[in-house]
Amino acid sequence: MKTEVLLRSIGKINDELIADAESEANTKRKPGWAKLGIMAACLALVLCTGIAANAIRSNATAGTFTMDVNPSVEYTIAKSGIVKNVRCLNSDAENALSDVALGKQSVETALTRTVAAYEACGYMENGEATVLISFDSRLDANAELKASLSAKIRKALEQTDAVGTLVFHSELTENAEVAKIAEEFHVSLGRADWILTAANKTGLPTDEVSRMSLDELLKFQEVSGISSVSVSKFISLEEAKKIALKDAKLDELAQKIVFTREELSRNQGNPCYLLEFYTGTNQYFYQIDAKSGSIIYAGKFITLSEAKKIALDDAGCKDKVSFTEETLVSGGIKTPYYRLVFADAKTQWTYRIDAVLGNVLEKQQKEIVTTDFISLEEAKKIALEDAGLDEATQKIVFTREELNRNQGKPCYLLEFYTGTNQYHYQIDAKTGSIIYAGKFITLADAKKIALDDAGCKDKVSFTEETLVSGGIKTPYYRLVFADGKTQWTYRIDAVLGNVLEKQQKEIVTTDFISLEEAKQIALKDAGLDDATQKIVFTREELSRNSGKPCYILEFYTAKKQYSYKVDAKDGSIMEAYHFILLADAKKIALDDAGVSEKVTFTEETLVAGGIKSPYYYFAFESASARWTYKIDAVLGVIMDKTCDKIIPSAPEFIGLEKAKQIALDDAGLDETAQKIVFTREELSRNSGKPCYILEFYTDKCAYSYKVDAVSGDIIGKKTDWFSRQESETVPETSQNSDSKQRTDD
Repeated sequence: MKTEVLLRSIGKINDELIADAESEANTKRKPGWAKLGIMAACLALVLCTGIAANAIRSNATAGTFTMDVNPSVEYTIAKSGIVKNVRCLNSDAENALSDVALGKQSVETALTRTVAAYEACGYMENGEATVLISFDSRLDANAELKASLSAKIRKALEQTDAVGTLVFHSELTENAEVAKIAEEFHVSLGRADWILTAANKTGLPTDEVSRMSLDELLKFQEVSGISSVSVSKFISLEEAKKIALKDAKLDELAQKIVFTREELSRNQGNPCYLLEFYTGTNQYFYQIDAKSGSIIYAGKFITLSEAKKIALDDAGCKDKVSFTEETLVSGGIKTPYYRLVFADAKTQWTYRIDAVLGNVLEKQQKEIVTTDFISLEEAKKIALEDAGLDEATQKIVFTREELNRNQGKPCYLLEFYTGTNQYHYQIDAKTGSIIYAGKFITLADAKKIALDDAGCKDKVSFTEETLVSGGIKTPYYRLVFADGKTQWTYRIDAVLGNVLEKQQKEIVTTDFISLEEAKQIALKDAGLDDATQKIVFTREELSRNSGKPCYILEFYTAKKQYSYKVDAKDGSIMEAYHFILLADAKKIALDDAGVSEKVTFTEETLVAGGIKSPYYYFAFESASARWTYKIDAVLGVIMDKTCDKIIPSAPEFIGLEKAKQIALDDAGLDETAQKIVFTREELSRNSGKPCYILEFYTDKCAYSYKVDAVSGDIIGKKTDWFSRQESETVPETSQNSDSKQRTDD
């Protein structure tokens, strides 16, 4: 029957419906309009069912593919080409993608979001990441869908500008050993196949091979010819540097060139390498197009130290100055310039120095009103007296002596320490009142407390040593340190020395190269061999705080000092510095200062982290002068220097009354026996030798004396006798308005 045929065609037939249909056949024929209505309803039902069936078929799983970087993730693909859901294969992927929506997205969107998350976590950097894509057997069998997916994947990853090498794994045959490796190391079957191949070729155990990067594994796969490689469209960093050096007409073989910035920038819509470097005479800034290698921007400037010298010479500064601003303004302007702000005790200067020509573009000068300020020495005495300390009986080292003018209430910031404590003071520069006073245990004591509590027996490295004291109820030291297996975080009460808080966590290092491997990488790069020369390591630290674990190494030879950062996972060199020795830098400063007497160094610091020109900062003094120097740690040139004469403490003066008595005794006069009028009583300090200048007269003679204010010796004297007539006219009570008169009672 037609009804039965229709129902069978839509898959909804059952006995009840058949009975209804037969009953319908025996009834009286319905009007024509009713028949048409039934047919329309049936047609709509057929269409809806077809659409639903098609949707179900489109959402059916077509297969899966995995993407390996270091994190490994599996995407389940519907027959429609949409990502149905994802599965993280390891903890790295889980951490990076936990808050990222990837399901029910297009392949392009899912991959773009994945790459963005990986970049944020530091897994893909500098446009050189290697990515492995592996298809399962179902997608391998669907040539059309696989080709479509491959094109989408390649397009999506190329648009991120994060991928250097893209590899599509060839079709996998079932292999129980590969499946076991994938499960054991939480990677894709594609990467597991690479691990097995590399292990077979090298003879190394699979657990060791599993720690290799994709780049290392790829070398073995290329040899065996089982992978297809697509390389990124970016030029390399080394190519970009060569382009910049060639344009600047510089040769690394002929002169010392120090790169202070090597960065691939992606934020401008036009990926480019940002390069900053300097020689002994100039600084350079370059932007190199990462795709074409063309030069987007090139700048050649005088060095900061040269700009500062120009400003200081023009200002005619003779006293010590402090720079509060040292800025190179070069982006998007016609005339790049250095903006320099500096001041001595009386004057503040603001300069704009042409960064190319070295001309003074603009300058301002204003006087600093300090007449109502107490002196630095007075502020120090106030702090020491409050702390109950005496410089005459114990060693006190001041590490900070600063007049702070930026807070609306000028104050002296003082930091100093003894053998047992550290002190921090803020002294009001006008009134001398104590704004803040802190007395803390020393950093060394705080570290000992933490180490003793942790029960450390192996060598540890401190990655954080911070005193947190401003504006909190309980000042504390925050200490983070680790040995090869454990990391500790401590908060130590900076006053009482109590342990306020502590945390301990185990360090998983299975993916890291060893410390010895990192040291060998650094020594090889430095061209050093510990078998032929003495090399002393002063720092060997595994740092985990930057998001990208690395070994921080510092060492020196008889000629140079070295600082390295080596990636703890792949062994690549993240940062490398070769410095002149501390002793050589000190000699440069001392020779320039022309010191012929004994000096004491109060500060010897290498400032190298995150700055363009690493330098040594020295502060040293003799009995007569105090110097500060900044010495370029690479080139050995003097970047900045100051020299202040030390004025000896004022000697004890004999006093005005004693000086007057000395003069009267020398003149043979007695105030009790005759009238003596003093017209001048002055302590003079302008001649370099303090003395009392005294002028006085009697009825017969006028006297003028100079008496040494320290020894009491008579330096000079003069006597003028009056005539009889003149002597008779000397009034008994008259005197100079500024004089003092002494009379008998």
